[in-house]
Amino acid sequence: MDNERQVGAVQLNAHLRGVSPPVTRRILIAEQASLGEMHAALQVAFGWSDEHLYVFQIRGWQFGDPARALELALAGGGVDIPLAAFEFEIGEPFLYGYNLFVPWEIECRIEARGLIAVAQPITCMAARGDPPDEDLAGPAAYPQWLMDSDPAWGLHQIEELLDEELDDARFRDEARDILAQVRAPQPTRRAIAEHLQQLPENAWDAGSLYEDAGPTGH
Repeated sequence: MDNERQVGAVQLNAHLRGVSPPVTRRILIAEQASLGEMHAALQVAFGWSDEHLYVFQIRGWQFGDPARALELALAGGGVDIPLAAFEFEIGEPFLYGYNLFVPWEIECRIEARGLIAVAQPITCMAARGDPPDEDLAGPAAYPQWLMDSDPAWGLHQIEELLDEELDDARFRDEARDILAQVRAPQPTRRAIAEHLQQLPENAWDAGSLYEDAGPTGH
């Protein structure tokens, strides 16, 4: 039965470059997963929408999705290649870039090999840090975003509104604007794993999971 069968998998540490405090995810994924499926996994793990261009850089070669930008694929290769084809060494890194006008760069380093159930070919083993809004102007904007989106700061701003003589309509408008800037609670390992495990049954469409979850799910 598929629920009992296992296949080879790689454990990798995905580290978002250039931000502090660190934002990392440890992922276990079947070796037969393609680069395109790896992309979907990283989108879900970091709570992003899958709306921008992306590229993998592996051993000096570039791999992109020809459906999004043909020149990215022509420069190296497509993203239908399985991870197993690269025969990664333990400790070997590769780079994933997303929203290439910024870009966000995630260094993925192979930590170990193992087994994973055929029925659930991906999971999250550890998670740390608040992933940034993908439309920020890069890592340099992360510290300010982290402060401005802090729920405690949002609550403080709303408390200050209460001291002002505002009519109900204006108070609601300003409070709504403040709350729109507040980031969701830091995603837990379990929550990320649950979203990742929905990917195969959603044809590895990270964008649909983002839409279904809404902002609070990320």
